[in-house]
Amino acid sequence: DPLPYWQSRDPPDRIGISEIRHIEGLYGFWDDLLRRQPGLIIDNCASGGRRIDLETVSRGIPLWRTDYKYYEPNGYQCHTYGLSLFLPISGTASGEPDAYSFRSSMNAAMALAWNPYDPAFPAETARRLIAEYKRLRHLFHGDFYPLTPYSTADDVWMVYQFHREDLDEGMILAFRRQASDLTEKLLRVRAVEPGKAYDVVYEDLGTRERMQGDDLLSGVKVQIDTRPGSSLITYHQAV
Repeated sequence: DPLPYWQSRDPPDRIGISEIRHIEGLYGFWDDLLRRQPGLIIDNCASGGRRIDLETVSRGIPLWRTDYKYYEPNGYQCHTYGLSLFLPISGTASGEPDAYSFRSSMNAAMALAWNPYDPAFPAETARRLIAEYKRLRHLFHGDFYPLTPYSTADDVWMVYQFHREDLDEGMILAFRRQASDLTEKLLRVRAVEPGKAYDVVYEDLGTRERMQGDDLLSGVKVQIDTRPGSSLITYHQAV
């Protein structure tokens, strides 16, 4: 906690100057590291993610973006929603190998805070979720589209979409939170092109459907029967 040290050094007419000079020194230190080691990756894990600002994200990647209630899934959904509006790469961790929790943590980078030595550890589920993430990880480098309003409430759905324009493919992550009474929601897909055909895969059902871009833009119905529950939908342009 450096603030008291900075404050103790500042005369009354120069309040804040020690903090300013310290942060300028941090940026200069990172710039020199990057100059000396081109391609260096700096992990910006500082103060529980409270130092994610425009200057630090231009020099480093927050692979651990927050200390908020470790692994609490609804909060992690909110972090992805908010950060993805301006920051394309960040990371957090999954605390449990279940689909709702794991998908709430999915982002461009992930850590796994699991205990595979627990006799009750669901190894097959864990393998399936890791394989799912590795197959879709590249989509987090695409464009981000919120499909529902932002909310911290437990009685709503939160849904967002990632789309790779260069590949004409993407995914929708839908979450029905634990107090939501809605089992179904109409979601209007973004970024797809009218007149093109897309293969849409409902990953949890194991079903595939060919749909026109116009129909996706008009809206697709997504059903989640459990609460909390999640649905993962992927799509790509049909060939």
